[in-house]
Amino acid sequence: MIIRAAVLRPQHIEGDPSLSEAIRGLASGAGLVQRLEGRPLRFRRAREAERPAGGLAPEPRDAAFWRALQTRRGATITAERDAPDPYLLSRTATPTAWNSPEDAEAHDGL
Repeated sequence: MIIRAAVLRPQHIEGDPSLSEAIRGLASGAGLVQRLEGRPLRFRRAREAERPAGGLAPEPRDAAFWRALQTRRGATITAERDAPDPYLLSRTATPTAWNSPEDAEAHDGL
């Protein structure tokens, strides 16, 4: 991905038309996680009143890293799609104490 603007806009995504379409299809205020340079960043669809161009702005906690990437405007950076939301990923972990054969046998028929 090439850094081209202060927000992530679908028309600036090259080589991944499905990501461009996914961004275009997001509702105002909806979010998306994109892994850039190995780090997951959360973006939100900017509300039309805030940005008429309809780009994705980084959430406040990821804004500093995004601003640091802006210093490399025009450069190609590593981008991965469909990165799991780090918060949701942390909430889905099952304690290993529950992964015993006895638990599997007890809950198999449920």
